[in-house]
Amino acid sequence: MRKTAIATAAGVATLAATLFGSTSAVAVAASPTCAHTCILSVRTATHDAYDRLVIDLGEGAVPGWTVSEQTTPLYWGEESSQTQVPIKGDSYLKVTLMPAETFDGNYQSTYTSPRSESFTYPSLKGQALVYSFEDSNTFGLALGQHSTYKVFKLTAPNRVVIDVYH
Repeated sequence: MRKTAIATAAGVATLAATLFGSTSAVAVAASPTCAHTCILSVRTATHDAYDRLVIDLGEGAVPGWTVSEQTTPLYWGEESSQTQVPIKGDSYLKVTLMPAETFDGNYQSTYTSPRSESFTYPSLKGQALVYSFEDSNTFGLALGQHSTYKVFKLTAPNRVVIDVYH
């Protein structure tokens, strides 16, 4: 009879250290702790009918969000800022998550993705974390020509998803 073992991340790391001769202690990253839900990262992909941006979140309640569209470029921070975000689109979508944080209780950043990046997808041209203060965080999406978008949540693990249709 064949036995199957289920390993934890710590067990796998310890086994790897043993097999490969490492004598140092193996640290396993713990989930960050925020006053509200932590914002961890952003990832993107393109599909046949839409482009997708996923905001990965830590444990806890999925934050609420508001969405607004604009045709003017995005700026860092407050709307009165004079520093334009370096992503270009035909229009822009702003998604504000609240309450959620990008820093943990020790003021260490929990957000690991680039602050802004451009894409060559059909509908999603770029993304940026344009505003982050206390428990309010706004992501700006640069869009090409598009017809509609959809914002929704998924759990286990927690994330907010934005689909921009071609």
